[in-house]
Amino acid sequence: MPRFFFNIRLDDAYLPERTGQCLPDAEAARAAARTIVRALVSQHGGEPRLLNAAMVVTDAEGAEAFELSFFEAIYVPVAAPEPLRALPRAAAIRPPAATDLLRANWARLERRLRGWRVLWAETLRALQARPRFSLGFDGGR
Repeated sequence: MPRFFFNIRLDDAYLPERTGQCLPDAEAARAAARTIVRALVSQHGGEPRLLNAAMVVTDAEGAEAFELSFFEAIYVPVAAPEPLRALPRAAAIRPPAATDLLRANWARLERRLRGWRVLWAETLRALQARPRFSLGFDGGR
């Protein structure tokens, strides 16, 4: 089984790994590199500089097997969501039951307002029809 070494390159610094890991193939090494990168990022609290780093994976002879950027290891592409089914405009704004309830409340409010208007008009007419107050010393006018 081949031995892979997981070295880190950050800006000008190069941190080599001394022990390495025995893994069956390069794909297993890539999966291990992703796991190591994610652990490092979570351990260091999401340090923004780590997104510029890369993990250089080499074999036992020191030849580069592949390079995995920390950004690529953290942000795995996700499949696009399925398109949403378009709703008719009125149903998207308000369901029919809510619309009916609003109309019924509005009609009830209008009836009450009409009743108040009628009562107010009758009260004004009654006030205007009542004789004015007289003190009695102005000659009864």
